[in-house]
Amino acid sequence: MGIRTTLEQNYDYDIVDEFLDHFDVMTEVMEPAIISLENPKVREEKINELFRIFHNIKSASGFLKLERIHLLAELAEEVMEKLRSGEREVTPEIVDWLLLVNDQLRTWYRQIADDEALGDTDVRILQLP
Repeated sequence: MGIRTTLEQNYDYDIVDEFLDHFDVMTEVMEPAIISLENPKVREEKINELFRIFHNIKSASGFLKLERIHLLAELAEEVMEKLRSGEREVTPEIVDWLLLVNDQLRTWYRQIADDEALGDTDVRILQLP
């Protein structure tokens, strides 16, 4: 029994299905937004977009008690807030780290969709830039 089966046992099927649809869309649009951070003309817009994406993933995964996803989204949201406030600058290291986060979230999306167990977090993500 995988994570999707467990979710469907604990929550209404429509809620799980809607979460997966939104999770898929959000992680698909995330990569181009991350890459766009390197463009100063759209940087502020993309920082805000990514902040909202991570916030939405954090909220939805928290509701469904998907702890690993929730914690990673919360960490990424905090990084985006530091970029929003000007406390941190966008650097190539932050862009690379955000791409690792996106890869991890895409992996977890596929694992949920395929009704597998959630894999471990890529240890490189724990090494914040």
